[in-house]
Amino acid sequence: MAKIEKIKVLIADDDGQTSRQLSSYISEHGFECRLATNGPEARQMILRWKPKLVLADLMLPEGNAYSLLDFIKTEPSLRHTFIHVIVMSGHNSIFNVRQAFDHGAKDYLVKPFNIKDVLQRLVFHCRSYRSLKDLGKKEYKKIDESSLMLHLTDLVLRQAISRAYLADKLFNLTQMVSMKVDGVRCSIVHVLDQQKGLVVVSNDNKSATGIQLDMNKYPEILNVKNTGQLIAIENLELSRELKPIRKLLKDVVFNSMIVCPVRRGGDVFGVLSLRMPPEKETVSDNEIRFVEIVGHVVSLLLDQEKDSKSGDFWNEASFSKPIPFPATNKSNKPGK
Repeated sequence: MAKIEKIKVLIADDDGQTSRQLSSYISEHGFECRLATNGPEARQMILRWKPKLVLADLMLPEGNAYSLLDFIKTEPSLRHTFIHVIVMSGHNSIFNVRQAFDHGAKDYLVKPFNIKDVLQRLVFHCRSYRSLKDLGKKEYKKIDESSLMLHLTDLVLRQAISRAYLADKLFNLTQMVSMKVDGVRCSIVHVLDQQKGLVVVSNDNKSATGIQLDMNKYPEILNVKNTGQLIAIENLELSRELKPIRKLLKDVVFNSMIVCPVRRGGDVFGVLSLRMPPEKETVSDNEIRFVEIVGHVVSLLLDQEKDSKSGDFWNEASFSKPIPFPATNKSNKPGK
């Protein structure tokens, strides 16, 4: 039977008494432990011995824990060596903790500590555990639709809880919807009454905020506003009934679209409207559900800001818009 190697732990700290006590205790519990008292000594031992775990004091002489972490990340010979660094410090500040993790630390221990707790941390970091990474654009096509749906929902929620201004959050959400569902234009529209509406944000034009809309030209928006129900319309090019008159309907856009209600204070505030490109003939259930989820998130954001003393930015923007309604050109119709 092959001999099982002990897990190697390096303690890099100039506090000799604490280091020896800690080393003795974790060695008694099955680990192999060595000591270093300064930065250069710790770097040399990491290169030669290649420990699995490093307990490094933040204020290590001749190179602090941050420089040790940077060394491990950039040293070519350690490229394929996985070393978990746990930073130890008597400073329990949020800034120090963030700095440590930004440099690549796996954990942060505040001194004075109980050596039994240190042992528990070491065991934890020796266990196999999973975390999820963000997907790159190339990876979207490699995962199943359900997993992609969950990933996109996560991105939307991250945007919602960010510290950005409301206008930026809403704009980013419309961009996200348009990109992820292959949309041409995604807009949030505030429906004032049966005749007037205001563009809150539109993914393809930041200056569209505050533009006034003639609701008579957008029956789909009025329908959703009045019923409070989402609608998804597939490309009308596929409609047999409309085929004979399609050539005569020059002012009607035949693209697929999804329009869902957006609420504020329990009432329908307006809509989130997404228009698809002509080549997209059908809309999947997951795409509809994703747009609906974003609509709910928009509603939550609007609810959070409804009592703000700063007022609604789209109303303020409308005062400076000299044109009461957009032209009838198809390219000016948001989300249709």
